[in-house]
Amino acid sequence: MAEAAEKPAEKPKAEGGGVVGKIVGIAGTFVAVLVAVVIGGFVNAKLHPTQELMMTADGKLVLKPEPKPEAGGEHGDHKGGAAKPALYYSFDPPLVVNFDDSQAVRFLQLQIDVMAREEKAIEAVKSNAPAVRNNLLMLMNNRDYKVLMTREGKEGLRQECLKEAQRILKKETGSEQIEDLYFSSFVVQ
Repeated sequence: MAEAAEKPAEKPKAEGGGVVGKIVGIAGTFVAVLVAVVIGGFVNAKLHPTQELMMTADGKLVLKPEPKPEAGGEHGDHKGGAAKPALYYSFDPPLVVNFDDSQAVRFLQLQIDVMAREEKAIEAVKSNAPAVRNNLLMLMNNRDYKVLMTREGKEGLRQECLKEAQRILKKETGSEQIEDLYFSSFVVQ
């Protein structure tokens, strides 16, 4: 018993490794909070993009207005507003051309519609319809039947017709004016 009294009582060890354990715990918490803040910042930036600032004519700094999406894609109103609705004009009667195939004489009947966004463009197409029809008929002559029956052949012809119609309108009015040209009927016999 005397021996037990002579030994000093041992101090209980601190759980977690003492001072070093506390430092490691604090550093781990700091890193976890830092990662959460960085990830939260990226998520916040994606959900709430910053707006650009612009200076007004009188020198005030204001938020730049967000652009409005255009309904017509790249062919919208070039003044920054929403796209105007599409207007169409159909060439009537349909265009009919013949071309040679190795087995027979073939006929192509096309109903062509042009699209523009201004009424004055449609009026320009109407007033120049004889020249447009003439040049489109000449453009369609002597086509290869097999090429014309493919999707690529039809699309190529459509693009050529659009460019030709725009060329005529530019020559006659100073502006291409029409945006697109469509085949609403395509019949080969």
